Amino acid sequence: MNVRFKLLALVILPLTLAACGGSGEDDSSLPPSTGEPDVSTPSDSEGAPTVAATQFIAMGDSGSGSAGQYAVGEAMAQVCALKAIDTGPCEFVLGFGDNIYEDGATSVDDVQFIDKFEKPFEPMGDTPFYMVLGNHDNTGYVGGDGANNSRGDVQVDYHYEGNSPRWRMPARYYAFNSAEIPTALMPRTRDGKPLLTVVSMDSNPIASLVADADSRFTWQNYGMTQLLWAQSELISSQALFNVAMAHHPYLSNGLHGNAGNYDFIPSYILPVISGQRWKDFLEEGVCDYADFIMTGHDHDLQLLEPVDSCGRTRFVVSGAAGKTRSLQDEQRNQAMYQAGDTYGFFWVNAMESNPVTGQPAQMCFEVYTVDPELEGLGVVNGSGGLTPAHSQCLEKVAPLNIARGKDFSGSPVSMPVPLTAGSGFNSAFTGPLELFREELVSGLNTLNMSNPNAETQQAVAQLINGLDTLLVTLDAAASSVTEAGSPDDVAQATFAVQAAAERLQAIDTAGLPAPFDRLGAAFEAFGAGFGGEGGEHSGQGLSQDTAFLLGPVVQLVINLENILDATDQQAEPVPVLSGVTSLLATTLRGVGGTLEQVAALDSSAASDALIGAINSALNTLVLEVLLLEQAPEPINQNATLPTNFLSDALATVMREVTEQLDRHVLTTADGLLGRLLAPITGAITSLIDRLF
Repeated sequence: MNVRFKLLALVILPLTLAACGGSGEDDSSLPPSTGEPDVSTPSDSEGAPTVAATQFIAMGDSGSGSAGQYAVGEAMAQVCALKAIDTGPCEFVLGFGDNIYEDGATSVDDVQFIDKFEKPFEPMGDTPFYMVLGNHDNTGYVGGDGANNSRGDVQVDYHYEGNSPRWRMPARYYAFNSAEIPTALMPRTRDGKPLLTVVSMDSNPIASLVADADSRFTWQNYGMTQLLWAQSELISSQALFNVAMAHHPYLSNGLHGNAGNYDFIPSYILPVISGQRWKDFLEEGVCDYADFIMTGHDHDLQLLEPVDSCGRTRFVVSGAAGKTRSLQDEQRNQAMYQAGDTYGFFWVNAMESNPVTGQPAQMCFEVYTVDPELEGLGVVNGSGGLTPAHSQCLEKVAPLNIARGKDFSGSPVSMPVPLTAGSGFNSAFTGPLELFREELVSGLNTLNMSNPNAETQQAVAQLINGLDTLLVTLDAAASSVTEAGSPDDVAQATFAVQAAAERLQAIDTAGLPAPFDRLGAAFEAFGAGFGGEGGEHSGQGLSQDTAFLLGPVVQLVINLENILDATDQQAEPVPVLSGVTSLLATTLRGVGGTLEQVAALDSSAASDALIGAINSALNTLVLEVLLLEQAPEPINQNATLPTNFLSDALATVMREVTEQLDRHVLTTADGLLGRLLAPITGAITSLIDRLF
């Protein structure tokens, strides 16, 4: 199934509400006759609501088919029936994955859809259930390994072919707002905007226990496309409240724990299984944009406070609709409420502000714990009143505009090629160019996601990986000419060139359109050109060890330029591949010039060479990767950068960069161009500041 994809919006739409803190209501304040909080929708004298509001259920990990799940379905119906009397009906349900235990469904006719979804939730009638996928829904080998994402596609197919009165999953990830919910009574606020937008994400390929052999679902390829989509949906949303939902949590006091340390697995050893990639994804594309991140995975109930790394976003974990489990560490994250060893769900009421009473916009939560053995299932008392385990209203908070890294999109999309034994290359090396490298790779990955040809897209991803390795050479050289520089930095620069050669050699270019099918031969010659001379233990000295790299580098530049010269004969242009190849050639030329000066132990000339290399790379980026000369007016009027705009002092850099990019180009370019160039501008300024 195709998923919706939008270009990243350029401007974040401002929220009109001022920041305000959360406020809680404890159970002692509830009316004694009903045992429920006063969160009813305010009405005028004729009974018509005066503010927009929507009520829904939040639950997850439901698909066990157990007596507990059936009890949860009945309890949800009882809560919704009583709430409809004075607050409003439950207009929809959010389901946070693991919809079909233990191994997911195998076809739209799988009886498990009936036994583990339709029958347990039949008491909810035609109320729509908006569902996302969990790791068990994508089982490959052992239940919950998440290794076969194509199995999850069956649940998308069930949306279209299952004839279900309630199942909603139009794609693996999708978004909807309250104006699109057929059961919503007041879907819009007073100013005509949606009250609520829900961004439903697919976390499994980014946080699975076992990697999927299907290349469509690698965390890099699948994740990059979804990241751009999710970020675009949240930034462009005009809704009062934005909720992001998925299966895997960002924070949890349950057994699985926080993203980045799932199941106590260190992120530096297994970044996917530990949830580090998912953490990076959320921090780059979701945190602070969303009011709430709602998830399951842990079989308990939690309402958690925000943390600095995720801005204003608060967290709901509701994974107790079909299974139960104890909490693991109740002190791991600050909780407003948490409970384990019980079935249950959240009832949520989202409301805009009330100009008459002064009540602010808020989302109110009631937690219901379910006991299949009790009369009333633990949610209704003997007097017919509701008995929530916890009730709390949280006021709307404006975004905090947190600083965002590019740890997800800045990672090379292709997997690094294992280097030969004994290589001294440190892939984790960082120097003054760290931010520039990260932003450049992030922007190129973003651009490559629009590449319509899968084979070309993969080749470009590998080229970006090789380019990133080459940039380590410039980064290490930049570090060597700072006050804290050392010969180890120079050694790392030489190792990076050889590592780049190995990674470029691994690219299969045979299936690329001519003349790019000749790239493979050029890369083979690059690797062979080192001839085994020089190196860490050659005894030739720093200058000789560095200089022996220059011949193959220069030869590869010539070969790449010859290939690029032949592109005029192409039947169909491939601008992304051509542009990235040109950027690779430009970077190689800069590497050669920089290494030459480093080998001569001339720090001043090395600094000049570095600035020239970055200047040339940015010109290539603007004119050949982004093709601004072919852009519509008025972008191309200001696209050509002065050839020496990075060669002067910091003040000149600030003036030229600001005028040429920020004011002239970025204000007229689309969101992708702004995302690609604006951070690089700041990175170059930072580099100049550090070097001088």
